[in-house]
Amino acid sequence: MIKLDKKGFTLIELLIVIAILSIVMSIAVPSIISSVERAKEKQKEKEISLIKSYSEIYIDNHKNSLEKIEKITIEMLYQDKLLTKDELEDPLDNSKYICGYVPYENQQLGEFIEDSSYCLE
Repeated sequence: MIKLDKKGFTLIELLIVIAILSIVMSIAVPSIISSVERAKEKQKEKEISLIKSYSEIYIDNHKNSLEKIEKITIEMLYQDKLLTKDELEDPLDNSKYICGYVPYENQQLGEFIEDSSYCLE
């Protein structure tokens, strides 16, 4: 009688490993994707906070000519070289820039308002 050396895995063992891996992946992938989305949202919040800070600097730089200004737009900050195009890239959509303005009323800055009519060209 010939005795065979059994080295390697059986088909059943391989199928069980593949099934376990697919279950783990089905649990892990959505979690990773949502983590990436949350990170992008936080990045956008940080960039909007930066825009408001640059608006305050803009006000300090242009104290004498602010009587008629109602909003500080992205374009104004960009022309004043306070922002770069890299800082305005929308983390949620890499093909677009963050668009909007910061209202300026009664010598007070408001919260950033996203508005597609105030985009950088």
